[in-house]
Amino acid sequence: MSVRNVIKNYVKEYYEISYNPKQKQIILHDEFETYSSRNYIDIGRVGRIKITLCWGKIEEVTGIQYHHKEFQSELSKLFFEIITEKKTKEFFNLLLVENIPVNLEFKDVIDEFPLLND
Repeated sequence: MSVRNVIKNYVKEYYEISYNPKQKQIILHDEFETYSSRNYIDIGRVGRIKITLCWGKIEEVTGIQYHHKEFQSELSKLFFEIITEKKTKEFFNLLLVENIPVNLEFKDVIDEFPLLND
């Protein structure tokens, strides 16, 4: 199985999306993640809202280091494609319009992330 597929499967199964209007940030993180001392990677923006990927527990489970020269390019490309897909951008914009704090599991809103299902 390719690194890309391993990461997509893990994200679909264990990741969550959190939006905090006060921080103006959408965070993609592992459902078991603690917010201290983890690797936070800015992967894009939607409007003035920053999209941040938390890479901690996923590294412990998969052994894949985001910033490793062997993986960084492929992982950066994967997450950029995920967050810039049309349906996903519309979902992020809906979060901004509603402007309320949310915490959703990817598997509950997987239809909003078509690139994770291919």
